[in-house]
Amino acid sequence: MIASNSYASINQPERSITSTYRWAAGLLFSQFLIFMLTFLVLGSAIDWPASLDNPAAQALPLMLQERSAVALGYTAYFVSATMLIPIALLLWQILGSESSLLRVSAGFGILAGFAKLLGIGRWLLLMPSLAEQYSTTSDPSLRASIELLYTSFNNYAGGVGEQIGVALFAGLWTAGVALSILRQGQLPRWLGYSGLVVALSVLIPLIEVYNLSAGPMLMISGSLWQLWLVTLGGLLLRSRAKA
Repeated sequence: MIASNSYASINQPERSITSTYRWAAGLLFSQFLIFMLTFLVLGSAIDWPASLDNPAAQALPLMLQERSAVALGYTAYFVSATMLIPIALLLWQILGSESSLLRVSAGFGILAGFAKLLGIGRWLLLMPSLAEQYSTTSDPSLRASIELLYTSFNNYAGGVGEQIGVALFAGLWTAGVALSILRQGQLPRWLGYSGLVVALSVLIPLIEVYNLSAGPMLMISGSLWQLWLVTLGGLLLRSRAKA
């Protein structure tokens, strides 16, 4: 009985660590799948993400026409962004909770999640109402006011979500995780180096703050980022299975 209890107490930390790895990998996989649902639903319905640059006169009627798909797609995107917060915390635990670098990086990951939520929230809360009002009035002055409100809030919340959340904070978090992978040595070094490249690509769209065009870089960097995250999830499971 004593030996059995001793064995259980010795293996309890191992089971806890394994559980943390599995949760992190599960969330990384789930985040990827839910984001793919977002891309497929919104892409087919409103040509997202290209539609983000559409003027109000084009975007609002299209939102109303595809209201069910827009609600489903952005709800999925909201859930996907929310999952970044626990992912950042779990990776902090896995890669070194005592590391100052990863502690700061985890903060950037959490901020990225919240910033993305603010940006995404406008499509679930404000924009549907604007689309309804826009479709029910023929008053040119009222329509102009709705268009101004759409453009102003889209620029603000979009800047917070896409520029600060997707680009700045997510890019810094990715760089911090990649550097921690290189320092820790438990995961393949190529994953750390590729993470630094992905982080740089995620940061590049910040040039749009200075009225410079990033072209398709936001789409490319987002795709690379998602692929890197799901690869990280797979390698976490593989490394734990070998331990």
